[in-house]
Amino acid sequence: MRRAMRWTNVLVGVVTLASALAVLGSDLFEPGYRQAHGDSLGLVVAYAAAQIGIIGAFWRDTRLVPWLALAKALVAYVFLLSFVPGGPYWIAWTPGRYVYQLFDWGEGTELVLFAMAYFGRGIWNTVNAFYFTAPWWRPLRIRRPLLGRTLTAVPMAAVILCVWMFVELVRATDAHDVARLVYGELDCATIRARAGETTTDLRQRGKRRYTVRIIYGCPVTRVLVADDGDHVGTVAGRRADCCGDGGASPPPSPAAPPE
Repeated sequence: MRRAMRWTNVLVGVVTLASALAVLGSDLFEPGYRQAHGDSLGLVVAYAAAQIGIIGAFWRDTRLVPWLALAKALVAYVFLLSFVPGGPYWIAWTPGRYVYQLFDWGEGTELVLFAMAYFGRGIWNTVNAFYFTAPWWRPLRIRRPLLGRTLTAVPMAAVILCVWMFVELVRATDAHDVARLVYGELDCATIRARAGETTTDLRQRGKRRYTVRIIYGCPVTRVLVADDGDHVGTVAGRRADCCGDGGASPPPSPAAPPE
């Protein structure tokens, strides 16, 4: 079991190191890349060096392994706190950005990235830290059972929290998908006829009911969708083709990320 856990950490480290080296190469040799991403060469080099250290420690199974596993879990929690659907800023500036891009399949497939974030980073790193720090907490459970059990309940609570947050994001994403669907069904005749009006109705999707609010307007029409759990999805788009502004209408964009 320990060997499998170690080699999994090595594999993750190698993939992350490859991303950091790709970013470093782009910063050095691709004109405008560094400015576009706001990269710091010092940060990218330090990030790559840290990955090399992690790979070496887990490869050789050094005394640093439990400390590194714990540090990776703490960093994962910081990442999850900054992970905002529609604007995951960590992903934009981290030298490991290419790893996340493997799971970012575009609009409508956000759940793949969410699963990677909460299961791949949150739950995996929690279990990883829990396993490698076992020599620290197992004796404590014997000497001080109450304190030991309390401490070991923390990672279990973290796993449950990650699952709950993922489920909440799934429901919020469903509301946003309904908003996109409703927006796509709007035709120019309806938008022109109801410009300046706001309508509210109920829609059914599977077993869930959604409250749909449409704010008709020229040139911008907005659709707000809320489910029974108060998860909200919003889509707004400029319909120049319907309002006589001329030119092609760009695709709708989220007015705000799902809550």
